[in-house]
Amino acid sequence: MSTHGGFPRVYDPKKSRDWKQLVKQYVREAVKESSDEFPYEGPLRIWMKFVMPLPKSAHRKRKPPQEVWSIKKPDVDNLYKGIADAMEGIVYKNDSQISHLVIEKKTAAQGNEAKVMIEVTPAI
Repeated sequence: MSTHGGFPRVYDPKKSRDWKQLVKQYVREAVKESSDEFPYEGPLRIWMKFVMPLPKSAHRKRKPPQEVWSIKKPDVDNLYKGIADAMEGIVYKNDSQISHLVIEKKTAAQGNEAKVMIEVTPAI
């Protein structure tokens, strides 16, 4: 957010736009087979797990290989918001439908890739 001529202006940086586009591609592919269920209506429960890349300096240090909680940037709220925005209109109509949210952020185990796992279910 910035101001121009005394008026607030909101913009989405290119890196953020590219991330949302990538997420949209994966989400569309994931829901393609069951498109009659989507977009969900009503309250939703969402679980997300972000497995961040292992820093190069940790490759020699961590034994045995395992995921550990990550306290490095980016913040979980920034990770979540990009995904929630990208799923809007595909998985659900509006992210205001999310009534229960669990987010985990870990660093990948040695030899494992970074990944994001998402589970969306109706809140009953």
